[in-house]
Amino acid sequence: MDRDIKSLYQDFLNKQCSRHEVEQLLDHFRTIEGNEDMVAWIEAEMHKAIDESDFIAPPQFNQERTKAQLLHTIRGDSNRIKTLRRYFTVAAALLAFAFIGYYLYKSSNPAAEHQKISSIYGDDVLPGADRATITLSDGTIIDLSEDHKGIVASGSALRYADGEKLFDANQNIQYATLSTPRGGQYRLTLPDGSKVILNAASSITYPIQFSAEQRKVELKGEAFFDVAKNRNQPFVVVTDQQQVIVTGTTFNINAYGDDNRTITTLVTGAVRVESNTGTTIVSLKPGQESVWNNGRITAQNVDTQIATGWAQGVFVFKFKTLAEILPQLERWYDIEVDINPIPYEEFYAEINRNTPLSTVLESMEQTSNLRFEIKERRLTLKKK
Repeated sequence: MDRDIKSLYQDFLNKQCSRHEVEQLLDHFRTIEGNEDMVAWIEAEMHKAIDESDFIAPPQFNQERTKAQLLHTIRGDSNRIKTLRRYFTVAAALLAFAFIGYYLYKSSNPAAEHQKISSIYGDDVLPGADRATITLSDGTIIDLSEDHKGIVASGSALRYADGEKLFDANQNIQYATLSTPRGGQYRLTLPDGSKVILNAASSITYPIQFSAEQRKVELKGEAFFDVAKNRNQPFVVVTDQQQVIVTGTTFNINAYGDDNRTITTLVTGAVRVESNTGTTIVSLKPGQESVWNNGRITAQNVDTQIATGWAQGVFVFKFKTLAEILPQLERWYDIEVDINPIPYEEFYAEINRNTPLSTVLESMEQTSNLRFEIKERRLTLKKK
């Protein structure tokens, strides 16, 4: 295969292709008849792409069956190579749907998440993406680019994580708020170097410059923190019910208020959790989680991956009930759930968050008697 096309394909896998380059790549893939080198290369790349990549499969896509059909065809004798052009429609489905189709769909449609795609469940819904806004204390609102995963705050200056300059605030700006919508997430590096991953439907307010006594931020919703160490300047996260005090550690806070609870999960280091009234205090060790509920804070040992999986792009449902799972789906896929009453079902699964909603529902159906349906971004149960 031509070296330039190989380079183009690698650029595509690294998400560095323009729309025109991706279409050029597809056009080249359609000219493989009789080119045994290309066939061999495609087979090798398919193995690698299917087995090693975290690609997003389309609804109703049976990965193993399609892979078997493709490789069986590609390995055929020379007489069957001519049929590869016809069968390459299937290969194009693999590459175009699982890689290129999704890539083009997202890159050419900024509001793609609100367009309809079909699945065996009816309308399907694409996953959330890197969406957020910054609101400055003077009222200025900045829409952040979906082409970037995060921003870096350094004094009054804001830039994207790749170094691209975003904004220079004036001297009167005291604080800023990063907010994500339903179906959005974003990363933030704070002025002290601490890193935050903000989940969907959440916000974090931080000062342009931390005080000498403490590094204080306010959180609504959910975020994962990797706090830069500074024993002389504690890092404080304030939510509606509690505050978490640390000097340097990694932890997750879920303060959406589902069931009136605030959950703090410690991965490394140590934290102190106290109610906003200062009457209840709990110290956590790695692998522990505190739950604030109706004025009481309790602590227990947990599998931290359940709480932090979302920050690595994974839904981790380990003995999670449907009632616990549905709010996560509502926020990440920006859907409405119309299920009342919610049946009691427990699920055990790990699912890529960057997949269409139908993929999550299919996994849940495999281990339950439930059958789901999606219509106009509304999730319901099928009537038996």
